[in-house]
Amino acid sequence: MSSERLQEGRIRLDRKARHFEDDLELPHKTRSLDHGLPHAPATSHGTYLGGLNEDLEDLEFYQLGGYHPIHLGDELGPPGRYRVIHKLGHGGFGTVWLCRDSQASRYVAVKVMTADLSSDQILDLCLLELDQAIPGADYIALPLDRFSLTGPHGTHQCIALPVFGPRVSPGFWHSMDMDPGAILRKMCLQATQALNFLHQNGIYFRPANILVKLANLDDLSEKEILSILGQPLKSEVLTEIGIDHPRSTPQYLVLPIDLTTLGPEYLTEDICLIDFGESFRTSDPPTNLGTPENYLPPEVFLRDEPDIGPYTDAWALGCTVFEIREQIPLFYMTYDEDDLLYEMACYFGRPPQNLWMQWEGRSDYFDANGQRLRKSDEAQTFDKVLAHRIEILGDRQSDGKRRVAKTFSVPGKEQLVLKDLLLKIFKYDPKERASVKEVLEHEWFRV
Repeated sequence: MSSERLQEGRIRLDRKARHFEDDLELPHKTRSLDHGLPHAPATSHGTYLGGLNEDLEDLEFYQLGGYHPIHLGDELGPPGRYRVIHKLGHGGFGTVWLCRDSQASRYVAVKVMTADLSSDQILDLCLLELDQAIPGADYIALPLDRFSLTGPHGTHQCIALPVFGPRVSPGFWHSMDMDPGAILRKMCLQATQALNFLHQNGIYFRPANILVKLANLDDLSEKEILSILGQPLKSEVLTEIGIDHPRSTPQYLVLPIDLTTLGPEYLTEDICLIDFGESFRTSDPPTNLGTPENYLPPEVFLRDEPDIGPYTDAWALGCTVFEIREQIPLFYMTYDEDDLLYEMACYFGRPPQNLWMQWEGRSDYFDANGQRLRKSDEAQTFDKVLAHRIEILGDRQSDGKRRVAKTFSVPGKEQLVLKDLLLKIFKYDPKERASVKEVLEHEWFRV
């Protein structure tokens, strides 16, 4: 596999891993096999999955420079310090495993990078060099240990991190017995403080990978941990007829833990930013962002060479604050660039003339006078999305209708203050956007 293909696939996998499930009650779904084969399509080295193939890494990435094959019970690190218990997830830059640290008697998350990444390309490893005195450091996932391992695809850099809980959105409010408003605002503040910490240290970062810190689980046995998190589910890796199972491919893939099933007794009110694979230093901005489109500002889509840095982070922070407090993405299930620009225009008004003329697809959504062509969307406003209401349906009643078991919405008075904050961020002119420091000073955090 060429380095270009691996990089393209990395971005694709990273975005897939970060997209939200449509159905929160079905975290693991089976993809229908409609390609005419009795099994999932085989890779270039003749392997395919014999069972579930959703929420799993791409088998094609078990090649030179790619993923390291790992099985439950494997011992990683020196000398076999980290015993693999379960899988936490995967992304474009590696796989992450729940491990028991035999030396420190604790549970850790071990991130095993793809072999084509050298240590100087992994920004996570530089975090310990940052100025920890700046407020916000407590909400950054700092490495506990680092090591390397060598396998059939090369040498892999590995990082041991604390174990964190589920993402703070969407759906995190399901686990809260009390009014979640104050806690969610607190988490928004912590996320903003964490981003300010990175900016003060010269690092830019899209603040959407935010997990809840867990209460201490280290005293629980492995059996108790698995009884809480669920036993690992495997999808066997098979080979086509006449092909031996390659040593470079695992015998099975493991579905990641569904951390949304953790009860409130295991969750804290604090968050932590993780996954710095798409971060970059102020002095070394990237030519391409791996950030999912629904966190990007309009100029990234409309300008050939947009200014990448604090202005793009500010827009992403606005999306993140909305997502945490409202428990739904601002641009929900919208990944097409033109559709995103259209929704931005619906929420924040028509873009200024220079951006408007650069938007080649505008004629599909607006007439020559700037009026919406889709009359049914005229009620689509920022006020409406701020006031949205989420309902969880319970048992069916005698009339056959399901009762509303639980609801979630942001109170009207708070909506006004939140709107004021977000509109200070969602400016079409990047230089007019509120900085992270200015966001921290907003009254919404003191509602």
